[in-house]
Amino acid sequence: MHIFPRQFPRKLTCIAVLLGLAAGATSVHADTNTPQFIEDTGASQRIDFSGKLRMLSQRIVAAGCNYAADIDPNISGPALGAAKEEFQMIVDALEFGNNDLGIIGPEERRRTLVGLSKLRELWGPAAASGATILADQGSPETVATFADQSAPLLDMAKLMVSQISAQYSDPTALLQADALVIDIAGRQRMLTQRMSKNVCLISSGLNVETALAELDATAQMFDTSLNALRYGMPEAGIKLPPNEEITAGLDVVISDWAILKPIVDRVLAGHSLDAEQRSIMFNGANTMTGNMNTVVGLYSVASKLGL
Repeated sequence: MHIFPRQFPRKLTCIAVLLGLAAGATSVHADTNTPQFIEDTGASQRIDFSGKLRMLSQRIVAAGCNYAADIDPNISGPALGAAKEEFQMIVDALEFGNNDLGIIGPEERRRTLVGLSKLRELWGPAAASGATILADQGSPETVATFADQSAPLLDMAKLMVSQISAQYSDPTALLQADALVIDIAGRQRMLTQRMSKNVCLISSGLNVETALAELDATAQMFDTSLNALRYGMPEAGIKLPPNEEITAGLDVVISDWAILKPIVDRVLAGHSLDAEQRSIMFNGANTMTGNMNTVVGLYSVASKLGL
């Protein structure tokens, strides 16, 4: 039994919701029914990993907030440290290349290089806040500042995926339709961690008004996008999953979301969470991010075959 309806009421509103935060969603007009083998220049990986920066800008705060609140500190502490390291690694890879990540050769476009430089400037203070929290679990004020720092960091990460998607989604490297779906699927990782971050902030009594508004909008965006990816939304340029492996992967994420959505709804309704519920949200969000990351990788592979 599906937990989401296949038909969207108020279709224009749903399309606006779906595409509204899809940083860099380009107009979709390229299509083919003939399988193509495209030379791999790292285009899909650049879009994938630049999109991952959006997720990491939220994951570092989600992990930091939970660590400061003593929610599974043996998990949340290492998760914060790993997210910090991964964010830096990806920024370096996008600028200088990283064959292990499939990002081949250094970036040469000046506009992209300027954007990466600005991203580094914003990352510095956020990384410092994360280090402070790791050192002593941090004060509420440090966590609130950390959350504030993540907002411009996310905005800049969105801009970078917009630029990189536009730059690398051309017919000789990656079809625009594939770039769009990789972007939306990749954004789901960020939305998952953004929900985790906001649930923790609200439960900790930090930035509550802003966090509630973000949580509501983010949950709606995640739900709509997941439905579109799984069942298609032709009017927005989103086709059905191109193969059974991606379909199965999305079904796993739907199951993950069925567990977390009641917790999100509880918080939005103004109810508090106990430590066990907070742990389920934090760990479940990380699991859902990992499962969504697997789906993004499958879409990336499928794009190389012109599926």
